[in-house]
Amino acid sequence: MGVIQLTINDYTLELTDDKYSESYSAVDTVNKSEAGTTLRAVVRTGIPTLSVSYKCIDSEKALLDYLNKQSSLTATRWSEEDSGADIEWTCYMSNYSADLIVDGENHRFYKVSFKLNDLEN
Repeated sequence: MGVIQLTINDYTLELTDDKYSESYSAVDTVNKSEAGTTLRAVVRTGIPTLSVSYKCIDSEKALLDYLNKQSSLTATRWSEEDSGADIEWTCYMSNYSADLIVDGENHRFYKVSFKLNDLEN
């Protein structure tokens, strides 16, 4: 099981790859010429979308509550499986949810999930 280090606005989350997935998409434009020929231009490729789901304590949930309210985030993803390559992009958080799973004596534990979507898409 690989370790994923996700940094959002200088806050680092340590995740395992079973609680994390990523997908990539492309943005293109399709137009028709005067002669009726279809013209396609690929504007951007490799646009990341990250889905995250894991358990955390109440202080980390409070941080995620704060980040969810921000209009723009800077995220950096590092994975030991990618030979330490960093991927950095400007994004926003969507589909954020936090469900209380244990109300302990010293901490509350939550199952949180969210997506990071590319802001420049």
